[in-house]
Amino acid sequence: MAATPTEDGPTDKDRPSLLLLLVDALAFLVRKRVEFLTIVLPIAGIAAGIAWMLGTQRLLIHWRGHWGWDFLFVLIYAMFLDRWIKESLLDGAVDCEEVDMLRRSLITPRFLAFAAGLFALAGALSMLPWMVPMILCIAIVALLALALPSFSTAEPIGFIEALRLGRPVRTTLIVLIALTALLSVADDIALHWALLHLPAKPWVAPAMAAAQRFVDCILLALVGHVLASLYERLADWTPPEPEDHPFRGQKWARPRAPRH
Repeated sequence: MAATPTEDGPTDKDRPSLLLLLVDALAFLVRKRVEFLTIVLPIAGIAAGIAWMLGTQRLLIHWRGHWGWDFLFVLIYAMFLDRWIKESLLDGAVDCEEVDMLRRSLITPRFLAFAAGLFALAGALSMLPWMVPMILCIAIVALLALALPSFSTAEPIGFIEALRLGRPVRTTLIVLIALTALLSVADDIALHWALLHLPAKPWVAPAMAAAQRFVDCILLALVGHVLASLYERLADWTPPEPEDHPFRGQKWARPRAPRH
């Protein structure tokens, strides 16, 4: 359950090392690789299928580069991020009906609305140099990012509460989101370069599209786990427990990488 963070100001405990958080997130991704591939391979397949259709079907030539495809994957990414946050928060939780219900629950409209709002903002600023919408979106996500785990837990907090909750780790969130955005841009540039230099075969564009979505999901998985770890720490969140659990209502903990 969520709890209101203390008002004593940030402490060393509230400022975990981003490097250790990322190592923990990577270890979790490797450990949950089957679940990850089960979710992500269909996403990559959808991207490859769309790229193949747009490249081979003349009737769809006017749909090439349409903003609707980007919006579709923004929503898909939001659903993936929500699922991965749930996996992170419920890792090691005692099996019970409440845990199963939370794990299987669908993404909330608030989560989708947040993703759609960022997409709309980026689109509205698309006439400006590309760095402007990217920097603004990074700032918004870093400020409000801790609201996302609360949406995934079905215990939503307001954006004002998310601002206050994330105050002790503001720098960590900014660096995390900025690094993720830059890596995504670098991946996009690299794959476009490869697309231009590989042979003009029908499979090239679908393969590059699938690779781009696969890498994006890896980055989102790392971000989702870090956000879940920070939310669990700062909001003192614990997963649901069965009624007959001997320590029900006490702080639940699981082994994690050392935190500093």
